[in-house]
Amino acid sequence: MNPSPRAGFTLVELLVVIAIIGVLAGLGSKMLSFATKSSAIGLAEQEMQRLVLGVETYQLDFGDFPPSSMEQEYEISGNGLDEGNESLVAHLASRSRGRSYFEFKEEFLENLDDDRIGDADLYQQMRWVFGDEQLREYVDPWGVPYVYIHNRDYGIDYSVTQESGPIKIHAGNSRKTATYHEPLRFQIWSAGPDGIHQIDVDDPDASDDVAPW
Repeated sequence: MNPSPRAGFTLVELLVVIAIIGVLAGLGSKMLSFATKSSAIGLAEQEMQRLVLGVETYQLDFGDFPPSSMEQEYEISGNGLDEGNESLVAHLASRSRGRSYFEFKEEFLENLDDDRIGDADLYQQMRWVFGDEQLREYVDPWGVPYVYIHNRDYGIDYSVTQESGPIKIHAGNSRKTATYHEPLRFQIWSAGPDGIHQIDVDDPDASDDVAPW
């Protein structure tokens, strides 16, 4: 005679099943987190590639890349925060030559410091795609403005936004060439998933900044 089947799990077997389910749930959560992070990094890289193309197209029309600072270039007053990003956005949005140089995604446009151009003549001269004089920032998928620096300003410290508040930053250096990245062009980078700028740390592997070099 065959033994009759058991009615259910023993307590030990039930605990083992629960433990296995917990491990699988944890692995699934980690995999989802990794996939989300990788997707955001890929989006940041894609947006920087588009920004680089916009800057290069701007240079073809004007013979130079956008300045690192509208405050310095045009001698206008400002709060000194995220100057490079605001200048980049303003110049890529300019239609003074009959076209703009970048298709901005509204979800990444912010004015975190409520900064404005403050010069009516300059505003009219630039004839940008926006409907007001706000100096907007273009932010990465984590809500932190990209950093933009023209090659002539690589030795200057700029005040930029990061997750923990404003910080002074300068252009990043290459360990391979012992000089700046993109020495004859410009630098654009993102603070990465942690929102903290570490572009020029001693150990590059310790940084999660996202850069196109």
